[in-house]
Amino acid sequence: MNKNYNIVRILNELDSQISLNHLIDICQKIALSYLHFNYKKVYKFLKNEDLTLDELSIDAIAPLFLKDKHNENISIRNSFINWDPPIKTEDDALYFLNKIVANRVEQYLYSILREEDPFFSKILDSVNYIVKSQGFKKIQSLGKTYIIRNDYKIIDTSFIDHLEFERIPTILFYDKKKLITNLLEYLENQTNFVSAVPLNELIYRLKHINFADFIYVEPSDAKNRQFEMDELVTLALNSTLKKLNTSYTAKGKLSEEESKSITKALKDMCEDLMNGGINPGLYNYLSPYMKDLNNEMYKQNYHNIIEYLLKSTKAHIAENISGKK
Repeated sequence: MNKNYNIVRILNELDSQISLNHLIDICQKIALSYLHFNYKKVYKFLKNEDLTLDELSIDAIAPLFLKDKHNENISIRNSFINWDPPIKTEDDALYFLNKIVANRVEQYLYSILREEDPFFSKILDSVNYIVKSQGFKKIQSLGKTYIIRNDYKIIDTSFIDHLEFERIPTILFYDKKKLITNLLEYLENQTNFVSAVPLNELIYRLKHINFADFIYVEPSDAKNRQFEMDELVTLALNSTLKKLNTSYTAKGKLSEEESKSITKALKDMCEDLMNGGINPGLYNYLSPYMKDLNNEMYKQNYHNIIEYLLKSTKAHIAENISGKK
């Protein structure tokens, strides 16, 4: 970041286009640093959507510069005006921007992950319910979200990393009602790490070891069936394959051979969706089943179809998880 920026002055002079441009530049650089820190989260999305981290950082902060529907102020100006305590020093201003931008990036990342992985989305909702209903709170540190006790004071930054979190005994993840409590007690009593549970790591661990129990925290009626992950995917895939047949094969838009190849590619995608997410480059799913297929042919003839069918599969999974089917 340019050290010559006077952030306090910039925040107080947002009617000036020059100050506004400077603020956008500062926020974009902060967002970019957080995205670099979270690169593993967005790598597949970047590759599949053919985006760069720079483009993603701009998309992430864009809502901060939209005008509020109730007044003429942009969102970040409203936040600045209402910030308590008032911002007076450069350190205050930098803390404010880091906090605001980190929260925006975090929300943006979760929106991406929700869209890319319906299993992640539903378990995230369930964990958020536990956090809220049991009186825990979430904090952000270095671009990551952690769950802590409401009265817990963070005194250092020795947060548990991904590898160490994977080593936590599986039995601690089985009791929904005591899940967060058990994990926090384990971190406090059995490790040298801060007593803070990393949200993303928690969701991915639950996804693979205890998925069915976390589809619903408190089922409200008999229709809310708890499907195993493979059942959910099979139902969704079968629905998508019907669309493939009725919308494309039966209408002569795809040959029988093309349809069979796309079917195999979709099955591979669903397998990956259950095991961590779709890999970058949808072309790579189809190419093993189509002789002489190249990138140009794929983009011209098949990309839109496969992208549509994949989105349809994810949407169907999300509907089944939510008990809409």
